[in-house]
Amino acid sequence: MAAGDEKTDITALLYSNRSAAAYALGKYLAAATDASLSISLRPTWAKGHFRRGEALLALGRVREAHAGYRKAAALEPHDIHVRVSCERARILAQNESMGLRVVQMLAGRDFALKPRGLHPIRAGIFRFAQGMQNFIYLIADEESRKCVVVDACWDVDGILAVIEREKLLLAAAAVTHSHFDHTGGMPPPPFASLRIRVSGVAELKRRMPHLPLLVHPLDIPDIIESNPQLQPRHFTPTPNGFSFRLGDRTDLHFMHTPGHTPGSQCVLVNGCRLFSGDTLFPGSCGRVDLKGGSLPDMLESLRTRLCAVPDNTIVYPGHEYGGEWTSIGREKKRGFLRPDAHPGCSRHNSVDVARAANSANATVAV
Repeated sequence: MAAGDEKTDITALLYSNRSAAAYALGKYLAAATDASLSISLRPTWAKGHFRRGEALLALGRVREAHAGYRKAAALEPHDIHVRVSCERARILAQNESMGLRVVQMLAGRDFALKPRGLHPIRAGIFRFAQGMQNFIYLIADEESRKCVVVDACWDVDGILAVIEREKLLLAAAAVTHSHFDHTGGMPPPPFASLRIRVSGVAELKRRMPHLPLLVHPLDIPDIIESNPQLQPRHFTPTPNGFSFRLGDRTDLHFMHTPGHTPGSQCVLVNGCRLFSGDTLFPGSCGRVDLKGGSLPDMLESLRTRLCAVPDNTIVYPGHEYGGEWTSIGREKKRGFLRPDAHPGCSRHNSVDVARAANSANATVAV
């Protein structure tokens, strides 16, 4: 290698590393600039394109980020990390093109953070929330700025702070099913004896009395049982096929998918984004051995309703069990939507698989 080439390689590497450092410090514009300098010196190195993609994504320049990731993936087609980042940017670019914004919040990362001061009960609840790995979502229409929060639980203050930070207007709260880690309220035994209350939809309703609570009718009684301050009149029932619009371009379609609970439901947005709650996870499905669970109902929901959803639909699950997202097509190939995934399996085996996939703590109704 000529001395000039070696010097260029070192300089390109230094710019790439400085880009990574700037990104880690939250200096995304500087990170993008350094990544571009690295690319100008060595355009055939995937690393510079990847660094530029991650910086642009943090800056909200989604389509440019996707282009950078695509270039990196073309140069390093076997790098799984690059491919996953490229696919994530592609999904975000598609969302942007349809005027949709999806904010995925994880307990302990985006909300339910360590409280300031001496709040031992709240700190304990937040630690438990982090162990449960719940995802909470904001489904927003970019034009109207209206949003629906899905499965608001654990930390209403933290969730509302994210909504304010994103400059969104809360239009409704949707609940995928009645378990307390998705609704708040009194936890199940043996924790009920502690007399604690988990912040959730009842707190939202107290602060915003006119906020619609979108819940399937079959799960309303269980939510009231753990949140006695709520009454039937506080809910907007969402039978199968119910629709809720956000602006002119964003439509939420509610699909009844029993099995995990009698009133479990998924929310299909614009026909191509599915918020699956605890019905479907990457590579697995929800537990059926808890109160109200039903293996036959779960199999029917998976085989009939979810298999009818288009293959290119992106699935956002209710917990980080196996990943942040998947797709209907992927689950038909490798997950619980495979045609051969269930026939002939015993109830015992099916329950064991669901429990192993979905239980962060086997004593808790998740």
